[in-house]
Amino acid sequence: MIRNLYNQQKPKSYAQVSDLFEVNFKKISRLIPLLPIISHHSVAKQSGENDLHLFVEEKTPYTATFILTHQLDSPAGSINRPDIKFKVYFDANLLEVISVCNETTLNINHPFLAKCSDMDIQWELNTFIERWLDYCLSKYQGISWQTL
Repeated sequence: MIRNLYNQQKPKSYAQVSDLFEVNFKKISRLIPLLPIISHHSVAKQSGENDLHLFVEEKTPYTATFILTHQLDSPAGSINRPDIKFKVYFDANLLEVISVCNETTLNINHPFLAKCSDMDIQWELNTFIERWLDYCLSKYQGISWQTL
């Protein structure tokens, strides 16, 4: 039965995944309008919400790699969740997820993972950030980002 449910979905095409990259670029641009010029760890603070952190991993004239996350307190110390690493292609207006919590797939124990194409895995990762960006936009849109 699980196999039948899984196989009902057609494999994703490059065009579908690329469209999602464009959608996510538009959303991150609304959330962080100054993203192209941010070069240091920044944070958005909203009363009653966890601080939203943006870490800059790498920056070039046309691309940048960032991590967007909440820093949560735990008995073991501060942890980052959902800890989404993504690359932005400023010249092409695209955002591509690299990993979520240092994983390049969201469900590494899925029984049919071996049947997933690279496009399906990219779709899963980028759909995750799309939904999380919707959440972040509902909580943090219009908030000033402060450099730490």
